[in-house]
Amino acid sequence: MYKLILTIGASMFIGFSAYCQDISIHMMDSVYSRIDVNPAYRFDKKIVFNLPGVTLGAYTNGVSVGDLLVENGGLNEIKLKQGIDDVNDINYVTGESSVSLLGIGYTLGKWQLSTGYNWHYKGSVNYTKDLVLLAANGNAPYIGETLDVGPELLLQSYHEIYLGASYQISNIAIGARVKLLSGINDISTDNASIKLTTEEEIYQLRIESDYVLNTTGIVDYNGLNDVDVDSDKLSDELFSNLFGENIGLAFDLGVDWKINDKFSVSASVLDLGKISWKKDVINYKSKSINTFEGLDILDYIDDDKEVVLEDSLYNLLDFDETSEGYSTSVGAKFNVSVRYQMNPKLTLGANYYHVSNAINSRYLMSVNAQYKAWPWLSVGTGYGMASNSPVLIPLNTLFHLGVVDLYMSTDNILSSFSLKSGKVSSLRFGLQLGF
Repeated sequence: MYKLILTIGASMFIGFSAYCQDISIHMMDSVYSRIDVNPAYRFDKKIVFNLPGVTLGAYTNGVSVGDLLVENGGLNEIKLKQGIDDVNDINYVTGESSVSLLGIGYTLGKWQLSTGYNWHYKGSVNYTKDLVLLAANGNAPYIGETLDVGPELLLQSYHEIYLGASYQISNIAIGARVKLLSGINDISTDNASIKLTTEEEIYQLRIESDYVLNTTGIVDYNGLNDVDVDSDKLSDELFSNLFGENIGLAFDLGVDWKINDKFSVSASVLDLGKISWKKDVINYKSKSINTFEGLDILDYIDDDKEVVLEDSLYNLLDFDETSEGYSTSVGAKFNVSVRYQMNPKLTLGANYYHVSNAINSRYLMSVNAQYKAWPWLSVGTGYGMASNSPVLIPLNTLFHLGVVDLYMSTDNILSSFSLKSGKVSSLRFGLQLGF
């Protein structure tokens, strides 16, 4: 089980991550990708081609990787006891990477139409302080106590093909988007309760479990000490299962109201939907109360039997295997923002963003300023805070070179390039052609 947790955690920190929120993109008026956060936003060209772009980063409300590193002989080693004081009762590591392969926008009078393809890879682990304490100290210090050590897991990838439209009614634009989702792979938990008690009398171990782990053939479970994760399947099937058996739908809705020439307000709700998983489904279920009272070594003297204490402990958590289809929500997002045009070059704004998935949720808010230094260069920054970080410094840069727009943005420049020390890290970059 711990191998599975580490695999999901590593997947979110190596080569991808970040909940694809962006607290400054709503300030970049000409960027097509603004429709990602609100389908009512309008682009300023007749036709726009959004070329391949990527969003990257990582989020945690617990200890950062840097908090656990201890230098030893010039090398960094991870010490679980190092960061225990900073561990919350409930902690999460979460992320989502998106690859926008192609987007096309077209203006037709008061209508603007959009379509495109995105690939998503998201993951999240919820873990308790009890689990960290048990891993760092063992169970000896907690005699007579019950530790809640069941982790909640989410790791999934899916294709998204979308069709959207916005319509301008006087000074109000309304927008909607429908997304056809095609699931690639999934690991997720339904129930996630595993309680370990060390009894006071003779130190019996009791495990009470109500745990369901769903997977689409990625996990091979043969006991707590024998969990195999098919990492090749996670990466090799990037473009597989398109229009396969794992199908879902999601919807986005938005509004953008220009109150007067200077002031506007917008709001959106995103990813209202789910994916139904049917292909290669395996469910691992454990709902039982098991007790281990130890072994009497005298029973094994002058006997050919092998002492299997380790196996006996691992068998305290038994899983039944079934193949029942299930569904997972995509993870709803809510966004509201205001913008004030101070002068032709300077725009001020504020933004609130709330995102949730199947196992946790968090918020992010910011105040922003966008400055058009030259016709070909716009830069923006501000100050933000999140449920897991009191200080965020967003930064974005937009280059406008004829029909080409190149943009880069981050929610937190302080830690975007140091995943091991930051709790909020993200990076978005993209390229578009507008005619």
